[in-house]
Amino acid sequence: MRAEDRETAPRSTTVGFQVPAELEQLTMVHALAETVLLVGGFALDEVTDLLLALDEVVTALVLAAVPDALIDCSFTGGGGALGARVSTVAASESAIDEDAFGWHVVATLTDALRVEVAEQDSARGGYPTTVEFGWIRRSH
Repeated sequence: MRAEDRETAPRSTTVGFQVPAELEQLTMVHALAETVLLVGGFALDEVTDLLLALDEVVTALVLAAVPDALIDCSFTGGGGALGARVSTVAASESAIDEDAFGWHVVATLTDALRVEVAEQDSARGGYPTTVEFGWIRRSH
């Protein structure tokens, strides 16, 4: 990258963490994500919407996870946009019910939403499943 491009290129930061795939950890995920979003400069109403979407995604993945799985979360933010990636190893290929009410909430609160399910990984005991969502700030 040229020096003059560095001054105009959007800056982004990625922060991630892992927690056990247990419902009791939802509070920890919520607290860590809230901190990341607030430090990233998102307003309280934006944080509330994003946390609601994240709560739905994490809950769905926890309920689908194989025993002893982890929830892996990462957030990339910059320039008024956020990308979130949440993954685990699910017990079945159909871990996410895209017809469920919670999924419609996530779709409504985000600008991009995608689920990826990999082939069964016998070493990990299930299907690596990833949910990615994106959000773009409407005004500054």
